[in-house]
Amino acid sequence: MTSPRGPRAAAGDDVKAVPAAGADAAAGNGAAGNGAAKSGAVTAASQPDAGSAGSAAAQARSGQAQAVDTRTPVNAEPDAPPPAPPGQPDHPSDKPGREVHQSGGYQPGPLWARWLPPVVAFLISFWGITGPSFWRDEAATIAALKRPLGDLIKMLGNVDAVHGAYYLMMWPVEHVLGSGALVLRLPSAVAVAIGAAFVAALGRRLISPWAGVAAGLIYAVLPVTSRYGQEARSYAMVMTVAAISSYLLVRMLAAEPERQRRWLAGYGASIAVLGILNIFGLLLVPAHAVTMAMYCRRGLREQAPRRLAIGWLTAVVAGLVVASPLLVLGFLQRGQIAWLGVNTSSSGVRTLFSLSGSYLVTTSVLIVIAVALILSTEMSREKRRAEWPWRLAQLSLPWLILPPLLLLAASTVQPVYTSRYILLCIPALALIGGAAIASYGKIVGTIALGIILIAGVPTQLGQHGEAGHFDDIRAIDRLIAARAQPGDVVLYTNPNAESFSAAYSFGLGKLRNIALKQGPIPSGTLAGTDVSVAALKSRLKHVNRVWVVEINRLETDPLLLGLNGLPLSPTPVMDGSPLSFRNYWHEQGDFVVLYSRS
Repeated sequence: MTSPRGPRAAAGDDVKAVPAAGADAAAGNGAAGNGAAKSGAVTAASQPDAGSAGSAAAQARSGQAQAVDTRTPVNAEPDAPPPAPPGQPDHPSDKPGREVHQSGGYQPGPLWARWLPPVVAFLISFWGITGPSFWRDEAATIAALKRPLGDLIKMLGNVDAVHGAYYLMMWPVEHVLGSGALVLRLPSAVAVAIGAAFVAALGRRLISPWAGVAAGLIYAVLPVTSRYGQEARSYAMVMTVAAISSYLLVRMLAAEPERQRRWLAGYGASIAVLGILNIFGLLLVPAHAVTMAMYCRRGLREQAPRRLAIGWLTAVVAGLVVASPLLVLGFLQRGQIAWLGVNTSSSGVRTLFSLSGSYLVTTSVLIVIAVALILSTEMSREKRRAEWPWRLAQLSLPWLILPPLLLLAASTVQPVYTSRYILLCIPALALIGGAAIASYGKIVGTIALGIILIAGVPTQLGQHGEAGHFDDIRAIDRLIAARAQPGDVVLYTNPNAESFSAAYSFGLGKLRNIALKQGPIPSGTLAGTDVSVAALKSRLKHVNRVWVVEINRLETDPLLLGLNGLPLSPTPVMDGSPLSFRNYWHEQGDFVVLYSRS
């Protein structure tokens, strides 16, 4: 919350094939001779070169070679080869629907399975996309966009720099196509579809095609995904870029040495984009650092893992350097999130349990995962490693746990946590859930996926309603348009509501803001600057009717609040004025109060 002051990638992930199991066997002696298998995780140096792969293929054609998986679990004997890194299979499996790493190499699964998650994600987000009213965050977006480009850039130097990239991207869209809900929200719906494609691609790379489909579909049906797929803000894009960054990390870890550089370049660029879209997206970097640490935990003395670690660190530093101006501006403008100190609806540990969209949905996902883990204890070690590969834990657990943990820890010093800032963790939850569903098999797994879908139906229906985004600014505007009289003015007691008038062209936008000192464009702010409390009280003596807009709670003797949610004055703003309370209206999380002369 601010204050006033393509799917083509899904198919592309399968272009680069992972070395075949038969090639691994053929190259086993050469890898051992190079000492690559001494590290704590399989490095790219242990992958077969082209000559070894060609030799293995020739032997396979003559019927003399067999595909042998030489990898063993992490707790195997010290002289045994270690497990594969993220993006490479631990071992082949002949279970239907699971990747089979034979001489044919990486098996991406059927084409429909790659397209199903993004299509479903887009359709759910697109369904009723114009139904919900714009809410306060989207009103801030519109307020920023409805100004010349030069004035927008000037504004970003004062406020909302953390959303600057999104504003600049949406500015030409709004000025060409208008500020309708479909126009402004459609990019987020497209971003959700791309995110689902990359979550599915991660599931395929880490586990199997069926796990990829399951993970992508979980991501698509979670209410939180479609909620932000219908919002004119950057959060859906942040989730998508987090999934893309993680995918590039997985491909980089699995690539041969000569191909790692291009994956590292793409990874560094994705980190830069993540930070530019929203500086809190960079919470993914510590999570990936843990993934890298686990990957290289016993191999830094070897040249290949050390080179890989240095390359990863270089890519991260380059990305952070590109995003650093936003980091500096975000720090200088940190007063904009002072409201988090008094916020209770979207802050606090309890929001972690509703991050997926509701407590019921989160509980359903956790039960599906817990039951799958319990059942896995009855499996053979080989099958358990196939269903729950270590590479999945290496990537997903730090990604799911560290961002909220770090933000909550930082909030003990200064409040910076709100659930919207950790939405980048949602793909990790979907990945783990996808692994759980795949472990049940296709029939039981489909039923488990259906349970998660059904658990989210009430929330999906609610958030697709007119007040589904909490604020119902459209209803307020209709109310004002029907009852306003010439000479009426409006007063916003909370600065987080001052952008409401930008959301629609009728209602609040037609009333003069009696507290306004300088307009949004001249002041270089979202909604302008306000006069002092004393000056405001003086102005109130000269009007006949005032519409007071209050958010979150009703006060019939309203106090003017600052960005930190604390009163600017100990006395109610109407004290000493000739105006008296007449009536109030409640619209979802907001209240409209009418005061007039006796």
